[in-house]
Order: sequence, then structure tokens, then C-alpha cells
Amino acid sequence: MRVVIVGAGEVGSNAARMLSGEGHDVVLVEQDEALVGRMGQQLDAMVVRGNGATPRVLAEAGIEKSDLLVAATGSDEVNITSCMAAKHQGVSRTVARLHNPEYHESGAPFAQEVLGIDFVIHTEQVAVQEIKASLLIPGAVDVESFAGGRVEVAEVILDEDSPAVGRAVREVELPERSLVIGGVRDGEALMYRGDTVLEAGDHVFLISERWNTAGVVGAVATDTRPVREVMVYGGGRIGLGVAETLDEVDIAVKVIERDTARAQYVASRLRRGSVIQGKDISRELLLQEGVERVDAFIAVTGDDRANLLGAMYARQLGARLTIAGLGRGEFAPLAGTLGIDITISPRLLAAGAISRFVRRGDVAAVTLLESGAQMIELRVPRGCRIAGRPLSEVGVPKGAIVGMVLREGEVTVPTGKDALNPGDEVVIFAVEGTVDQVERLFSS
Repeated sequence: MRVVIVGAGEVGSNAARMLSGEGHDVVLVEQDEALVGRMGQQLDAMVVRGNGATPRVLAEAGIEKSDLLVAATGSDEVNITSCMAAKHQGVSRTVARLHNPEYHESGAPFAQEVLGIDFVIHTEQVAVQEIKASLLIPGAVDVESFAGGRVEVAEVILDEDSPAVGRAVREVELPERSLVIGGVRDGEALMYRGDTVLEAGDHVFLISERWNTAGVVGAVATDTRPVREVMVYGGGRIGLGVAETLDEVDIAVKVIERDTARAQYVASRLRRGSVIQGKDISRELLLQEGVERVDAFIAVTGDDRANLLGAMYARQLGARLTIAGLGRGEFAPLAGTLGIDITISPRLLAAGAISRFVRRGDVAAVTLLESGAQMIELRVPRGCRIAGRPLSEVGVPKGAIVGMVLREGEVTVPTGKDALNPGDEVVIFAVEGTVDQVERLFSS
């Protein structure tokens, strides 16, 4: 597939890296001269300098022979114009990253029906849902849904008192029809074997049916107290969205916002939550506002450094769970070093959405992890290599595992003796470097 990507920021460059790595022919369009030079050295892709909303530059990028345009600049209007111009020049599918909720929260699907954009990515909204999922299952730092909500994958950070620490994976006692499908240790994705010994600090991924998620998490987590009080640093689109979502489910929320006018606006949108106007994050401010009592501290300003600093302070001062929003990938390795539990990355959320759209058909969902691992949900196509043969005989890569199968409404955890049938929905955990091999197995 030939793909033109407009915008070489974090979202655009990561989408280009991901798609070119999957074998697609990628052209990246960017106005900033410094970014053009850097991307030209870093990516296996053609880089064109210019305004991707203009027909001339799109023509220079070869838009007339392209299958897809992805508009991922920081401007909604540029992204919309790029998509409309691409459609006018014959591109069959367009994707736009849009920030303004008015484009996608109206009663009708305005962006799709009026503007003609095939797929809209609104990462702020997705980020809000990611954060909410991290708070509503006590003991888990993230929960992802698959198979129409029937199956969930929960991420748990093991502490020293976890009953799973010091045990081999095969010895961990989990409820029926659940499984440890993989993990991350020191930032590196791991495909656990049965004799792999779990360590404190490991991020383990547990798959189960939705109704059983809390019980599976409780089998390895030590702190499963429900979240009742949350502090949010930053009242922007993500911060306000999180505060409103928590307010609706009667979780006490306090927002710290630097800008006076914005703080007043956020306060007007909340039913029970409170808003504090504070210029700079500091230990003194957090102590004054009672951060040591909160169940979760969420830092989602537009400043990665401020988010990391605020979450680090909150962790040191006693917050049970810390979450930091990170727009730039270079800061992600610092989060674990600083003791921050969860990072929310718009670039990964956007890349996952683009990947799902590009692979649409048999692929239903793609979740990308900072470690490079992926969780993929797909439907087994008729005539593919993996269908009808025991899993132990089809050469599933060592870095991948079929975690769960949904067949005719029944969920099962497969063994090596089991075979997949056409039409089965499966959830797969795959570390970086094995995704292409997995996809070849499922190619018809």
C-alpha cells in the first residue's frame, strides 16, 4: 500500500515508522526544514517539504497513485483540507487526527458525512477512556477490551508482596479460563515461558473474560482498594474529560489548572469536583492540596516535563497510583525510572488507531505498548495457514502467544493441541519483531 502522511510530528513520524516497518510505501510531508532533514535520516520513507494541504505539494508526494492519506499535523483545519484535497485527487481513503471535539461530538458524524473523511482519530477522547479504564479495576493499571467487550487484558505491576513474585509463570494460581500472556520488565517486552520467574516491578498482562477480570487481577495484585479520590494536574481537553468522567461516577476529583480563565471554565463543567488555580507544580502545592490521600494522581498538561515532575512528586508524597501524559517518545524511558506507574501517549493511541484502520478487514483492534509489543484482535480468515491445524504445528513465533479464542459465543484459552477455525476471533500478544510473522500466519 502507498501511504502519504502529512505532518512529521510525534504522531506522523511514528505512523510513518510503523507503516514503513510493515512494508508499506510511505511518503511523509512536512513544512519544517529541520524536521524534514531529521526524518529523512531516521525513516525508511520519502520525505517531501511543503504544505500538505496544497494540491501542488500533494502532487509532488505522488498523491494520485496513493491508496491512503493520513493527516496528522497539529492543525485540525490543515488536516481537514489535506483530506479533502486528497479525495479530490482520487485517494480512496483518508484519515485525519482532529483535536476539536465539535468535529466529532455533534449529533451527526460531521467529519465523515459532510467532510468526507473516512476515519477520524481524536486521541484526547481515547486518552480519557484509557485513563478511566486504568482507574475502575482496582489493582490494574490498564485494561483493554477485545471481542466486543467479552474479553479483557489487564496490566498489573507486581510489587514485592504479590503472591506471584518469585514464582514461575506456570505456578501462578489464576482463576479458570485466564492466562498470563506476557509482560514488560525494565521497559522491554517479554514473552514469558512456563519456567520464567516473575519479579517485583514486572508489568504482567492477564487475559480473561470480562466478568472475571477483577478476580484475575486480585490473584496477583496486592492493593485492590477501589479508587475514590483523584487529583488531576491540567485542565485541558484530557484533564477536563477525565474530571467530567470521574464526576459522573461519583469519584471525588480535584483539578489543578494554571490558567485562571480555564480553571473557571473547568469548575463550571463539574457537578461535584473542585478546581484549584495553581501557577507551578511543587511539592508544597501538592501537600497543601492533600496529594498523600489520593488514590490516583493524573498529570495531563501540555508539558511533558511538568507531567513527569508532578507525577514524581505525587509518588514520593504518597499517591497510590500515578499517571503522566507524554506527547514525546523520548521521555517515556524516564517514567519508570521516576516511579511513575502509567504513561498515556497520544502518539501510540493514534498509531494504534491508524494501524487498525490500515489493516481493517480481519483485524478488529490493535493496542501498541511503549515496549514495542502489540496486542492484536483478529478474525481467522478462511484458507489461512493457521486454520485447522494444532497451534503447536503451525509455527507460531516464540515472541507471540494466542491468548484467547472466541468461537460461537464461547471463550476459551487455547493449548498447543487446539486448532483455530475460520471465523474464530482471537487475541494475540506479540513482542516487537514478530508481528509480521504473526500476520503472515493469518493471511489467506
